[in-house]
Amino acid sequence: MTSLKGYGITFVDLDETLFHTFAKINVVFDGKIVKSLSNKEFNIYTLREGEQFDFSEFHDSKLFKETSVPIPEMVARIKKMIKKIKENKSFSRIIVLTARQDFWDKDLFLQAFIEQGIDVSDKNVFYIDRAGNIREGTIAEKKRKKILEYLKTGIYRRCRIIDDDLENINAFLELENNLPKDIVKKVRETYSLSEREVPIKFYALHMLPDGKLEKKSN
Repeated sequence: MTSLKGYGITFVDLDETLFHTFAKINVVFDGKIVKSLSNKEFNIYTLREGEQFDFSEFHDSKLFKETSVPIPEMVARIKKMIKKIKENKSFSRIIVLTARQDFWDKDLFLQAFIEQGIDVSDKNVFYIDRAGNIREGTIAEKKRKKILEYLKTGIYRRCRIIDDDLENINAFLELENNLPKDIVKKVRETYSLSEREVPIKFYALHMLPDGKLEKKSN
């Protein structure tokens, strides 16, 4: 992030951003699986009469650990960021912000990160938050709500998202010009900022299918 007095927080997506993952959404009819959909297929699929979605594979820690493929460049980036935060004894933070709900076996799920050398020992530095636990709203709206919860602390002046979904990125970037007044006030008070100074600067990186990151802005 560009230098700006204060601490920073980075929100990193999980599926297809930090790991290539292979969980499917099953379509169930009369107790039997009739289709298995990818995320993209799910986004355009319309349930027929009597059908319902089954998201159980997205809770399956064993499936995640055994089939997920880490994206090397992102894993290296995260490890470097964690190391820097700890060395500087900073209050900056990295949040893996996923659209998934809770996993069935938390420890087994975390083992997938540990095996890649990602230090998950300090939740104040690296934490995995599950926007899918919010019941209402689109994925972008749920992630935006989670992000605002962290910004309400008033300690962050730099905020970044890394995500493969442009809807999530666009919802994030809209915050820069629509930041709630209570958050603006809290940040200004925390850092004794003048009215001329930008309270929080927002940065967005779009994960492309080839693994490269593309900067996005309003």
